[in-house]
Amino acid sequence: MKVFLTLALLLLASCSQIWEEQPYEVYYIDSTKALGYSLGEDAYIRRIDEPVNIDTNKKYISVYACPYETFAFYYIDKTKDHKFAEHDEFVYGPYTKEQFSALIKKLGLPSISSV
Repeated sequence: MKVFLTLALLLLASCSQIWEEQPYEVYYIDSTKALGYSLGEDAYIRRIDEPVNIDTNKKYISVYACPYETFAFYYIDKTKDHKFAEHDEFVYGPYTKEQFSALIKKLGLPSISSV
C-alpha cells in the first residue's frame, strides 16, 4: 500500500506543470491556472490565463495558452512589464501558429510548441 501511495504521489507531482521565473509564476486561483506577475506572499497580477507551454529568453516570454476555450499563442515583452503597467502595454496576442512563427523570426521570441 505504501508503494502504491508513493507512486501515485510521484505521478501527480510529475503531471503538475509549475513554471517560475521571477517575477513571473504559474499559479492556481479558483481552479484556474494563470501566468502572473508575482508581488510576493501569494499575491499576483494575472497576465495570461490557462498557459499550456511557456518558454522565455532575456527579453520575451512565449506562451501557448487556452483562455476562453480557444488555443492561441501569446508573448510578453518583459522589458515593458512592471507591476503598475497596463496589460495591453506588454502582453500581445492571440496569434495563430503561422503568425507566431513569423514573430519568432522577426522579434527573436522563444519558440514553443502547441502540444
